[in-house]
Amino acid sequence: MDYRFDVDNWGGHFSVPCSVVTEYLKISDGNYIKVLLYILASSVRTLSSEIIADAVGCTADIVDDAVTHWTSLGVLSISEGRAADNRSRQAAEIPKVLPVSSVESVKPTDKAVDRKIVVNYSHKEILEKAKQDSELQHLFDEIQNYLKFSINGKELGRLVELYELYHYDVPTILLMAEYCRSMDKTSVNYLAATLEDWYNNDITTYDQVEAEIVKRTAVYSYEKLVCRCFGVTGRLTASQKELVEKWQQGGIDESLLNIAYDKCMEGTGGKLRFKYIDSVISSWMNKGIKTAEQVKADDEKFRGKTTAATSANEKTNSYSIEKLEELDRNFVSRNEDPT
Repeated sequence: MDYRFDVDNWGGHFSVPCSVVTEYLKISDGNYIKVLLYILASSVRTLSSEIIADAVGCTADIVDDAVTHWTSLGVLSISEGRAADNRSRQAAEIPKVLPVSSVESVKPTDKAVDRKIVVNYSHKEILEKAKQDSELQHLFDEIQNYLKFSINGKELGRLVELYELYHYDVPTILLMAEYCRSMDKTSVNYLAATLEDWYNNDITTYDQVEAEIVKRTAVYSYEKLVCRCFGVTGRLTASQKELVEKWQQGGIDESLLNIAYDKCMEGTGGKLRFKYIDSVISSWMNKGIKTAEQVKADDEKFRGKTTAATSANEKTNSYSIEKLEELDRNFVSRNEDPT
């Protein structure tokens, strides 16, 4: 869709550096942008963190991080004077700015990350790293296309962890980001936690990550198929997911899922019971049944055996009843009064 914007009816105007939009918009948190816009629009040049925070609806700490962000990029500069004196005094009182992210350096091992030595990277240091490493800068730029639009400093720190600590390359991290988006998981923290877990399970290369994604995507698609067949609207429990994965690995297709569901409804009086369905499917798997036609043949065979057994029981019961009646008549005749 095309838009035509009418900007002639605005009241006041203020300038925004082009680099904010063309270079830094993707790597800037939404609160950082609000802080910048307020500063650029303000006619007052000496502003406290508290005043800015109250105006844009965030905390003073976020304002300080935003100012650090924009000054490190060269968009803003701090003028000499009382404000600079205040910052110098504050810096003397606080030995070190709180880190945006705790990035860990380690001695590599075969399986898991251990012997962690915490190295604190400030937001400014993270941006400096990106300037010196084109791959890292590419990661910061491209990750926005897969996850939420703006990523804050702490989230950039998690990406640095994956890149430096766990040694995942940029294509692998972006592949994981694409997978997370397909799962409706657009959080950097979710991406990082998942890759860290996979790392501890020896899934460390691009090919290994891709293979795991293919496997999990198949399982996830099958779970959605089961939910659709069974009319499940909520999330599956852990135990239900285990059963579903077993069915998926056993090659139980949609037609068999529907038949198993119908048998469950018939056998439980209309109640969905995953264990009941599993007992039906397990019997098929034990018999090597994989098609609806084979299920039909198995059912007919079962009904044939049941009918034969029922007929035999009826004959036996009829004979027995006749014998009992004869015995009863003989017993009565022997005990009748001769008079």
